[in-house]
Amino acid sequence: MAASEHRDDSPDGIQRTEREPKNTLIISNITGALYLTTRQCLLSSKKKAGVFLVEFEYGGRKERTPWSASTAKPIWSNDLIFPCSNAPSGEILTIRVFYEKKGKEKLRCEAEDVVVNLDVSKPLDKVIRVSKWVNGTVPDLHLDFRLTISSLGFNASKPAASDHVALPTVLETSPPTDHAFDEIHRLEGGVDAMQPIGESLATVIDNVDPVFKIIEDISEIHPYAKLAFSIVTAAYTVLKAQRDRDDKVNDLITTMRETYEAIWAAKEKWENADSLNAVWDKVSDVTMDCCNFISKYRETKAFTLRAIQNVASKTDKTIKDFEGQFEDIKGAFQTLTTENIHAAVIKIRSIQLELLDEVQDLHVQVNLNDMIYPRGANFDPKKACLPDTREHALHVLQKFASGLALHDHQMQGNSSNSSVLWIKGAAGTGKSFIAHRLVQLWQPHGKMGSSFFFNYRTQKDAPPHSLIPKFSQDLASACPAWKHALNAIIERNRSLRYETSILQQFDSLLIQPTRAVFIPHPILFVIDGLDEAGDREGRSELIEVLTTRFHELPSNFRFVLFSRPERDIADAFASSSHHISLDMKDLCTADDGDIERLVENKFKPLKAKPENAGWLTDKALSHLVLKSGGLMVFAGTACDYIIIPISGSTFAGRLRHILELDRVPKMDTLYSVILQVNIGSDRQAIAQFQTVMGRMVCLRDPLPYDAYLALDRHGVYQDATETTLPFMASILYGVQDRENPISPIHKSFTDFLIDQNRSLDYHISQPDHYSSLLRDCLSEMAKNLRFNICGIESSYVVQDSVKPILSPQLRYACRFWAEHLVDIPYDSAIAAHIKSFFETSLLDWFQVLNYIGYDDPLYDLVALTIRWSQWDDMVLTEISTEVEACLRQTDNFKTKSGPHVYLSALPYVAPTNWVHRRYRHQFHHLPVVTSALLTEHNPLEKILFHLARDGRDSIRTRYSPNGAQILAANGQIFVLFDSTSYEPVWKHQQSDNTELRHWQFSPDGSCIYLLGQDLELEVMQNMDGTCRSSPIRIHPTEGVIHAIISLDCRYVICVTKQGGLQKWCAQTGEHINSSTLSDFELFDDSDKIALSPDGESLLRWGGERSGYQIGYWSTESPSPMIFKGHTARIRGAICSLDNARSFSYDDDCTIRAWNLHSVQEIWHSEVHEQHIYPIECLAASPDNQLVASGSDDLTVRLWDAANGHLVCKPLQSQHGSPNTLEFSPDGERLICITTEGIAYVWNVEIAISAPHHYAGCSQAVFAVKISTDSSLMAAAVRSDVIQIQETKSARVLARKSLRSGADTFEVLAFSPQNSILAYVDETRCIGLWHWQTPAQDHHLSEGHTDDIQSLCFSPSAELLLSASDDKTMQVWDIRSGTALPTHEIHTHRGPLSDHAFAAVFAESAKRIVSAHFLNDILRVWDLAAKEPLNQTIDWPSGQDVRLALSPNGGRLLSASSRGIQLWNMIDGRLSKFGHNLEADHGDVCSVSFSPDSCMVAVGFGDKAIQIWDVDTGKKFGAPLHSHCKARTLAFTPDGRHIMAASKTDGLLHIWDIATKPSTLPWKSKVANTRWYSDDPWDGWVYDTGPDESRLFWVPERFRPGFVWSDKHRVIGVPETRVDISDFAHGKDWTKCWKGPTPLSSDSVS
Repeated sequence: MAASEHRDDSPDGIQRTEREPKNTLIISNITGALYLTTRQCLLSSKKKAGVFLVEFEYGGRKERTPWSASTAKPIWSNDLIFPCSNAPSGEILTIRVFYEKKGKEKLRCEAEDVVVNLDVSKPLDKVIRVSKWVNGTVPDLHLDFRLTISSLGFNASKPAASDHVALPTVLETSPPTDHAFDEIHRLEGGVDAMQPIGESLATVIDNVDPVFKIIEDISEIHPYAKLAFSIVTAAYTVLKAQRDRDDKVNDLITTMRETYEAIWAAKEKWENADSLNAVWDKVSDVTMDCCNFISKYRETKAFTLRAIQNVASKTDKTIKDFEGQFEDIKGAFQTLTTENIHAAVIKIRSIQLELLDEVQDLHVQVNLNDMIYPRGANFDPKKACLPDTREHALHVLQKFASGLALHDHQMQGNSSNSSVLWIKGAAGTGKSFIAHRLVQLWQPHGKMGSSFFFNYRTQKDAPPHSLIPKFSQDLASACPAWKHALNAIIERNRSLRYETSILQQFDSLLIQPTRAVFIPHPILFVIDGLDEAGDREGRSELIEVLTTRFHELPSNFRFVLFSRPERDIADAFASSSHHISLDMKDLCTADDGDIERLVENKFKPLKAKPENAGWLTDKALSHLVLKSGGLMVFAGTACDYIIIPISGSTFAGRLRHILELDRVPKMDTLYSVILQVNIGSDRQAIAQFQTVMGRMVCLRDPLPYDAYLALDRHGVYQDATETTLPFMASILYGVQDRENPISPIHKSFTDFLIDQNRSLDYHISQPDHYSSLLRDCLSEMAKNLRFNICGIESSYVVQDSVKPILSPQLRYACRFWAEHLVDIPYDSAIAAHIKSFFETSLLDWFQVLNYIGYDDPLYDLVALTIRWSQWDDMVLTEISTEVEACLRQTDNFKTKSGPHVYLSALPYVAPTNWVHRRYRHQFHHLPVVTSALLTEHNPLEKILFHLARDGRDSIRTRYSPNGAQILAANGQIFVLFDSTSYEPVWKHQQSDNTELRHWQFSPDGSCIYLLGQDLELEVMQNMDGTCRSSPIRIHPTEGVIHAIISLDCRYVICVTKQGGLQKWCAQTGEHINSSTLSDFELFDDSDKIALSPDGESLLRWGGERSGYQIGYWSTESPSPMIFKGHTARIRGAICSLDNARSFSYDDDCTIRAWNLHSVQEIWHSEVHEQHIYPIECLAASPDNQLVASGSDDLTVRLWDAANGHLVCKPLQSQHGSPNTLEFSPDGERLICITTEGIAYVWNVEIAISAPHHYAGCSQAVFAVKISTDSSLMAAAVRSDVIQIQETKSARVLARKSLRSGADTFEVLAFSPQNSILAYVDETRCIGLWHWQTPAQDHHLSEGHTDDIQSLCFSPSAELLLSASDDKTMQVWDIRSGTALPTHEIHTHRGPLSDHAFAAVFAESAKRIVSAHFLNDILRVWDLAAKEPLNQTIDWPSGQDVRLALSPNGGRLLSASSRGIQLWNMIDGRLSKFGHNLEADHGDVCSVSFSPDSCMVAVGFGDKAIQIWDVDTGKKFGAPLHSHCKARTLAFTPDGRHIMAASKTDGLLHIWDIATKPSTLPWKSKVANTRWYSDDPWDGWVYDTGPDESRLFWVPERFRPGFVWSDKHRVIGVPETRVDISDFAHGKDWTKCWKGPTPLSSDSVS
């Protein structure tokens, strides 16, 4: 109900209306917060949550809010007004929350509160928190609102301010403890590793409730106590919801209760005492801290005991400390006066809770640790300017950092409001010195947000896209609230950890946290070296965000940026008004004396010696200061040059060199002087200097002095380092301290060396030195790489500390040699080196890369070789291509263990691969791998690496009309390939840099027509790529938005903005005709256009105005035909070659086919066959039989153009997402160009002929269920597709799309005859899928109000049983087809609230057995009885509890991590049958009886399956093992096999159990044995001995089908079997190599 428009602002902030009745209850400030359980969090990211409204009922009147605009944090501004009685005491306020489902309102949750003690003459604010679900146990929705009772009219006098104490709510920005409790609420259903223990004890509630009452009573008597305790009320809501059987904590709660009872008993001492305000604050703080501790303790108890040693004693001490504090408070109130109460209570100190805070933060670290974080970008105090220098500049910067305005005529920009300050200055002006010093000064104040120091040498380790993640993570380290906010954001979208889009990072990692966290003080961020953040293109996005978006952050976020005024940076800041800019010379104007202080400081030791008095005079030093010209770096470098001893010259002589310079020099002059003195003009000395300095300039990562000496040994000048570096100490770091790497003190020295006009004879030609450095690297590896280079004694140990053993130069060579190829042209001598390296040291190179922890894909390094050699050396290119393919198929040989490069990765290389042919014969005693994956026939015919990024634009390809050639264009580069050999025929580069609009082969294939962006038409000869004639220019009369060359190359067809269709002669450039497309304005200018190949028809789509429609114009019909049917934004469309059909695709990954004549949809792709991620390209085959689609999910799919069915399994790209597709003229080949610039050529015929019914998929599997007779398996794939497979072949029999409904949940059940599959969606609806007769499908939609835990069919399939968290079990008569249950059983019995975690029918569906985790009981229910509860049995269950009834109905199995028990079931009564079945395998994931009821099987969280004999209770053989947790189990009808399936990959595993399973010699390890964790396999196989040693490693591609014994099979993927009967491992591992015994590790270079 909306309030009246006549309003008045009251002091309490409540808006009152003129029409209010005399007595009214006003509900205002309504806000909400939606907190999800773990399961809901998993599902919420898959679809958008809905909105809701809140209904309040008071005094018989109902008022509602509007529908919320937001789900997570809804806010309603409406005031709701209710008539109020004169004595409003004890009235019930009912709150109901509704959501919308299928157009209908549904009640989600409901709560009641009693409105008491309202005084009409004295308005009262009351804060109420609603966190009670209807029939539920988990708080999910929290509402905060304000209640006000008032009799004041519009013109009434204002009440006293003291009557309107604003009570803080939990959702407001309140004290830190308040925020902490918000976090506790949020975590209650949150992190798996911190699940509440969930046990209960009635005394907890008995103790808490009296405290509530006392706090309310105290609050009514003492106004300030009301304010102090308002936060505690919210804390107790949490405390009351927590249940545990921890006697120590319950004793603490009892002590708290007794304290409040003593306070209440002493009320005559304090009820009129205003002097105790501080006491109430202290009592509230102690109570709040105690509640905080209890809640954290209960949340983290189990996790803490696993994670932190000695935690028990520390928490016991904390409990004792809190008990002591409450005893002190109680004693003070019992015996003392008001003054002594104050003295006694105020002295109580807060108890620190760092330990539990640390535990609670561990799960946050799991989320944040994987985020991008740079290396080498941190503040370095050694690089800061000297103390007492640059004081004025630093004062200005600190003033800005403090949030104060800068007023100076030298400032540029909006100096009063800007939070971004750009300091610009030339090289050598001291920007970095000041930046480091500013951070150094600001850090101790605790107001340093973060800093980032770019350096051209560390661009790879500290790229521009690492800046914002660093800022956000540094803030998280300093600010707990920011850490929690960032963690929440990452939990919602974990892909943000690896996001490289700087714009997306800014919105997600900076803007979003600032909306949730308020930091009250100024906080400083420093960015230095912005000009070194990459080249112009590499830093462009960062500069754009800095100049256009950073001002959106809170104004107390202060950013100081330092850089040279490079053109692109200056232009970006010049076009932005959201910053201040200041030149270094203006900033440092008042710091002229700094250089003098620097010089004095440098020469102080020399001046102290009398022998230097003759030359080291004050006049000489003053002259030196003047020579510095205000450049700090000049002064520092000159001083170092003078004072660092160099043989052959004196201090005085070097000072004279500087002082004799004719004018105020620049840095170039100083560098020239130093080099002339130290290096001279001798040609050999200069050559040695260039060798060493060239190496320094070209190194990707600086190396220390000794590494230079080692690299010298591979070159011409073997003493170059020794004769050069000692003289360079004044210019270079690392000369005197040989532990540090050699690097320029200032980047200006590098700039000087590589510019020939500046350095003259000392010039460094980088290409020459890149070649030299590359040769040195190859020589270093050839000389020192070898088998077992680190001398690892046993293959069982993964070595993490071998870096010191490997020399820096060898580590550098292995990591960077390939990267240097991009800097040099092809060189046959270097190519020969690389071939020799591949032939002799390839595996040893992989070994070192594993040791040094190389993170990037190894195949990227090999791809650099391919790109370098592709035009000149086909042999090296082919070898490199084979090596690259080998790495992609074996996880890059990344075993993280040197020995297993040889032992584990090599055996998985395909026998046809060059690496296998070259190296396999050199090794024996390796595992023998048998897998169809090693020999499978891939429809991939060729990978053309020749196209890889030689140009700057996207690559396009086209077959010649006869299919004999393939032309590829990449920007201005054209390459013609032979389509049979795939070798290049010619390569041609256009001199014109104009981007092409379109190009086309002539019909006879003799030439290629090229149409540029400026509509200039050229003709290129197909024979050699030369241009045949002068360009022809097309001159349209209107702006052209699209243009193509017709198939016959006779015309150029243009589309203009106004809808004109113009045709021009391609031979002469003459205009032929024009027509106007009517209603072209129906579409936006931003809409996309596609012309048919003949140019006679046009498609348009994509803008807001056009919605989800496509317009089609043709020469026969100039008025558009509109295609409607898409339900999401259309991304692209094409026409078939016969112009009969068009194909389009949208943001939902749906492809639709349209009849262009009837304007009707022909088909659309089904959800279960669609791409997972957005489609980027389509192509139609020349015969119009196939459509190919390419997607960001790295696949290409082939569709039947007639009916939209997939014709083969997806074609997988390993080189990026498909970007363009092109069929060959005969339709037998398909070229795919990827985003990495790689061209795939697929053999369409082979692809179509390959079977594609395998169920194994890369998509997420939400649930699996094997039918009781083991013939079928159901799988919920993704969140919106269910499929049923035949278990013997994994062939998919049926699929059901749920896109129009809700996401699937992980509860599935087959009917006894397998004709029906029951499933649950996240709206708590049960679906019945008659998969053989889909017309009978229906929903049971009017039952549960909370998550459904289990489903079970009756033996006759007439009834369905469901058990839910809403504390009910429903029995459905599924024959009737109605949506209502026939029976509803309430499981809430006794003193404690509980629900059934599992339930099954028993005794022909006359009875139900249910398991209850919270109460530790089993219950038997009689459906026919008036009082259905028939029996309750104590039995220790867990959240992983599973129930199974034997096929003969006589036995029940109950299993959980706390016990496995068989029961007799006779006449509705359970009795134990035997003792607990022994097991120690973690949580229970699944259970099953054999068909003859003689055996039971249990699948566990450690990925084991154990079988027992029912009659004897003894284990039937050893546990079965696989690499997945068995989520579902079933015996085959003959009982000779058992099947299992997992959510990890949705594959079926089957074991032969005709004889007892024997103990396996190996196993996988499990990181998490909890039933809800999927715990994917890392590929390591361990032996089963006590040491659990690592045996071997399996690459990811081979893991799904890995077979663990000769009794085990995997259905649905090619199997992989490994024989280790002749396997050398452990301390014998080196015997695998047939070569000589390796040298010991001490001789490693």
